[in-house]
Amino acid sequence: MTSRWPAHPRPIVGEALTSWLYRIAHRYTITIDDLAFDLGHCFTRDTDLDLHPPEGLVEQLAVRTGVSTERIRSMSISGYTPWLLDDIAPGPDTFTTYTRQLAVLLPERNLRRRTVDSWRAWVPLTIDRHYRSCPQCAIDSVPPRPYLVTWSLPLMLSCPFHHCWLERHDGPPGYYAWRELSSVPEPQEAPPAIGRMDNRTWQALITGFVDLPRHHIHAGVWFRLLRTLIDELGATMSDCGAAQRLTRKVWEQSGHRIRAGQAKWQPIETLTPKKQEQTLEAAAVAMSLLENGNLIGQGREAGLFLPEPDASIDPREPQPREAPAWQPKSLGQALHDAVEEAKANPDSARQLFDFMTLYRRDDEYIEQVRTNFAELGIYLDDLSH
Repeated sequence: MTSRWPAHPRPIVGEALTSWLYRIAHRYTITIDDLAFDLGHCFTRDTDLDLHPPEGLVEQLAVRTGVSTERIRSMSISGYTPWLLDDIAPGPDTFTTYTRQLAVLLPERNLRRRTVDSWRAWVPLTIDRHYRSCPQCAIDSVPPRPYLVTWSLPLMLSCPFHHCWLERHDGPPGYYAWRELSSVPEPQEAPPAIGRMDNRTWQALITGFVDLPRHHIHAGVWFRLLRTLIDELGATMSDCGAAQRLTRKVWEQSGHRIRAGQAKWQPIETLTPKKQEQTLEAAAVAMSLLENGNLIGQGREAGLFLPEPDASIDPREPQPREAPAWQPKSLGQALHDAVEEAKANPDSARQLFDFMTLYRRDDEYIEQVRTNFAELGIYLDDLSH
């Protein structure tokens, strides 16, 4: 008969399975591999416990620790299906199914269907995820320090307990924190917009629901709403159309380059950690602009972020109309912005070239377009004739 371990640390809320196993192994001064052997398992480099633990491991842990299987499953990403992601196994239409059911900034018709191989929502496409930790958690706890399952995903930017920025650490894989306290950076408080967005994500993970200004929505809706907004902010000029002014305003307010400087479209799961963080910052800015009435989204779900109505206003009395928070651009300004974007972004240059040659393809005209582009400083060396 399998006996229960005599002592083990209790898992903390939101802790990753690997983090908990390391803390258990540390209690008995053994390695996590020794712990796995005692459970009848052998971990390899391809074993990603925080993504999807091997069959039977959860049940064995429940017997040895007395912690419920439901609690243990919630310590891995697969434990959040179908809320956080539809299925742990990626399918051919997974991306479109997940990101095209809702619309916030852009009209639903604008975003094209895309197929991304081996795509899972929020999960980087490599097993070597980029780990971040909370400096204040590192300062307040003793080694081995707990680690939250969401901290390896491009999902949150701040700690739900201390509301400070998450920082990339110098610990080895599996250690989850800084090697020495002397190397822990000074905790920096995250801006209110980021804190508000991350608090909602944390509420979704812990309670299964999220409170928005006027609505109480399911966690599954929240994660898809956030991921849709992220994809809209990464949309190309041809996807956005006239609504590009909305995404451009968000990126300008965030202080980062449009689309985090992407040369061509990519899902956030394939971006560098820096671009992932900048995109999440832009998403927080977009939500704040929507809630403050400084941005009017064209997607049907934009209304989820509308602020609460002013209780002091009598709805029976006519109210003066305010000017809209945005003003349409002149044709000249729109063309100027398109040229500037094409100068900085090869993908935008290709789209503008395709647009200019859409209805006329004779060699003389195409050569003239290329000449005009060169005079404007738009380089087309990578484009065929």
